Order: sequence, then structure tokens, then C-alpha cells
Amino acid sequence: MAALRFFFYLLMKPATLGMTLLGVCGIFAPCINPDKWWIPALSGLFMPGIILANLYLLVFWGIHKKWWIILPFITIISNHQFFSGMFQSPWKQDIPYVPKDEITIASYNVEGFYWIARNIKYNIKKLVEDNHIDILCIQEHCEESHLDSITIQQKFGLPNRCVFFNRQTAWANFGISIYSHYPIIRYGKINFNSEKNNSMWADILVREDTIRVFNNHLQTTDVSINGKKYEEYKSVKDWKGQARTLVNIVEQLKDNFIIRANQAMQIRKIIDTTRYPIIVCGDFNDTPVSFAYNHIAGNSLTDGFRDRGKGYGHSFNGIKGLLRIDFISYDKSFTGLVYDSPRLPWSDHNPIIMKIKLKTTSR
Repeated sequence: MAALRFFFYLLMKPATLGMTLLGVCGIFAPCINPDKWWIPALSGLFMPGIILANLYLLVFWGIHKKWWIILPFITIISNHQFFSGMFQSPWKQDIPYVPKDEITIASYNVEGFYWIARNIKYNIKKLVEDNHIDILCIQEHCEESHLDSITIQQKFGLPNRCVFFNRQTAWANFGISIYSHYPIIRYGKINFNSEKNNSMWADILVREDTIRVFNNHLQTTDVSINGKKYEEYKSVKDWKGQARTLVNIVEQLKDNFIIRANQAMQIRKIIDTTRYPIIVCGDFNDTPVSFAYNHIAGNSLTDGFRDRGKGYGHSFNGIKGLLRIDFISYDKSFTGLVYDSPRLPWSDHNPIIMKIKLKTTSR
């Protein structure tokens, strides 16, 4: 037993070095294009696990009173961007405001409305009415091809919409959409040449002001097929098959990091040429410590969760709820008032709902 404990103790040293290396790489994830070096992007995606491992190592080396404790300590405090991107004080003071001219905007990956197929008695219209939503950005929209505009309006409770269906079949259309209580003046499509992912923008007339809303669904991680293969190999104890599948998963993650980075650059180019106040919504399929998220945000956009969120900010219900990959951000023309992300069982994502207000109005 003593020999086993000693062997475990020895293993903690290379584990500490490995977790420190991954943690340090994660520091650079927001600023290094994965096309040039993809390891930081991988660290950024798995940062929750890296932080938890380093917390364990911090306690382990603290108990043993060894200098190795310095490495997990430095790793943890160096990744302050991760903590501010995932945690905000639950005691943050609310901004007092008069309910009058605020805009309530929501972003929701609805997972293809699959709850309809499961006969769950819930609909988007109820979400809109209960939260007084003015603008709704939907990702993974699935809609029967034969529906008319009146039926659609009844389903969503908002009179104006624009859509970008990048996959169309005989029975259904798939893509993203923006619904609005206010008039939509114009809209544009951002084509990623993908059947699963795309972006769009809409210029919306809010009273006397025009604002531009971006709705984004960036490259999907989509490792489920390889994940199933891994479980199959695991069930028959095929170690070589498991190893090959893990390599395939890492390669797939690498490719998707690069694709998302390129998509982010496309979106940022349009943001840079926009003269209206800007709101950016969507499912980025990446974390706040990623190149895609930070390139889109640049120096001009404020993350709604960092600004007005409270507590733990996960938005994706998979992977034990460890990830925040859905965002609402806005430029300096807006003041954030309230951030909410209610836990709903209808999709693998939670909706994000924000109340914001234009700081200035048209003269």
C-alpha cells in the first residue's frame, strides 16, 4: 500500500507539469489564431477541466507542503480571463431603471425545435410573452416548408422576421432567424458555405433609432459521431480503436477551431463597417477564452454576462453544464440593465435574455 501511495505521489509531478503547460497555453487562446497554433484553443475549450485539475493539485501539494504548489497557484491566477468570463459576483448591484425605453433581446439555440417532436407543451411564443422580448435571435431553427406567414407569427408572437435558411429540404428549412417587435428595415446574410452554420444581420428601427443586430451560429464542434465510436470501442475493450478515435476527435477539434476563427474574421469585418449601434448575439460554440469570441468582440463590444450577469454563467447544458458558449454583446451605444439565462429543459442550450437601453437617441 505504501508503494502504491509513493507511485501516486510520483505521478503528481508530471501531472502538475502537464496541467501547468495546458493552463499557460490557455492564457494565449484569446489572441492566437488557431491556424497558427491550435494548442491554446484546445486549452481554452477545456479550461474548466484544467482549472479543476489545478485546484486539486493545489490542495494536494498544499497538504504535502511542497514547492510544487507554486505551479498550480500561478496557473490558476494567470487565467483570470476564464474566471471573469464564467463567474460574476452574485451580489452585484442592480442598475436602477424606469421600465420605459429599454429593449429586451434574447438569443436561443432551440436545437431544431425537437421538443415539438417529443410532444412537450411549450412554445417560443410563451417565452416571448413571459419575458416581454422585443427581439429574438434563434439558432438551429427548423421550420416546416409549407408554413405561411400568419401561422409563423402566431407561433412566435412577434410580427417581423428575417431568416437565413442554409439548408432546405422538401419538408423543412434549417438555419437561423431574427424576430422583432420593431420593423426590420433590411438584413444581410453571412454565408459560411455550410449546411449547419451561418450568420446574419438585421437593421431594426427601434422607435427613432436604427440598430444592427447580428445573429451567429459558428462552426459546430460536432464530435458526437466519434464519441459514439469511442464508447463502442470502450465497451469491447478495443484500446487501439479508442486511441484512434481520440486522435480523430482532437483533429476534428483542431479543424473546427480554425473554421470558427475564419468565421469570426468575416463577422468582424462587417462590424467594423457598420455605422449603427451594434448588438451581437448567438451560439459561438466556443468559450470566452477563445480567439473567435475575442476577435468578434474586439475592443468595441461589451459582454452582457460580464457586464450584468451574476453567479455562474454556463449556457450549454451538456458536459455537466461547464461551458458558456452563447453570448449577447453590445457596443458603447448601449447600457446593460439586466442579464438572465433561465434553465429550460427544451434544448441543450439555455436562452440568454437581456434588457438594454440606448444611451442616446436620434435628434
